[in-house]
Amino acid sequence: MAAFTQAYTLKLTRIAFIKKRNVFIDKILPRRCMVVSAGMILAGWGIPLFMVVQLLPATLIFGFVGFVLVATGGVLTLVFYGEV
Repeated sequence: MAAFTQAYTLKLTRIAFIKKRNVFIDKILPRRCMVVSAGMILAGWGIPLFMVVQLLPATLIFGFVGFVLVATGGVLTLVFYGEV
């Protein structure tokens, strides 16, 4: 019974390693707002691309929507990144 409870005691090195790992994971994962703004940019590039390969009809509305998505996504990326 004593050996079983000893296996669950935390060691100081394990705590330090887990804290460093959690900080590393937090730094590597992008924030949700950055993913949304980058997705808006990619969607804005995708709409004209789909018009070129004729998956979408080439209309002024689709072109304007693509432009608005790229512009809004770019501004949001700069704002969330802290440049503006």
